[in-house]
Amino acid sequence: MKIPRRFRKEERGQSLMELAIFMPILLILVFGIVDFGLGMRSYISLSNGVREGARYGALGHPAGSAGDCDGTTETTVYGKICSTVDGLDLGELSTSVSYPDGFAAGNEVIVSATYDHQFVTPLGDLIDVFTGGAFPESITLTSSSSMRVE
Repeated sequence: MKIPRRFRKEERGQSLMELAIFMPILLILVFGIVDFGLGMRSYISLSNGVREGARYGALGHPAGSAGDCDGTTETTVYGKICSTVDGLDLGELSTSVSYPDGFAAGNEVIVSATYDHQFVTPLGDLIDVFTGGAFPESITLTSSSSMRVE
């Protein structure tokens, strides 16, 4: 016996509705993975630059000034930091170099830096839909290293 058309269930929009419900979750997951990876890359680059700067200062090179942070100068500690932070926006980078007990053999050099990592994907906008604007637009990464001057 054939069921009349008016009594059959219509399922034409079911897959479209399932996609509409699942798509924001999928996008948040994919964008989160991409931004986490890029944030981790920025942190690794920042900590590498700070470590290289501390090692350069420990070998007896002068600290220089924050103006040396142009990405090409490598004769000062500030310049060494900024030339080794590969791929980071130097305008978002803040560095400090200090010799607390003076610049002499046996004393330590402390190098620290902070970097404001901006998200690349619209992850914040997607999460703001659900949280009401509580997601930050950037995260601040910090790294510090100290070594004894040789």
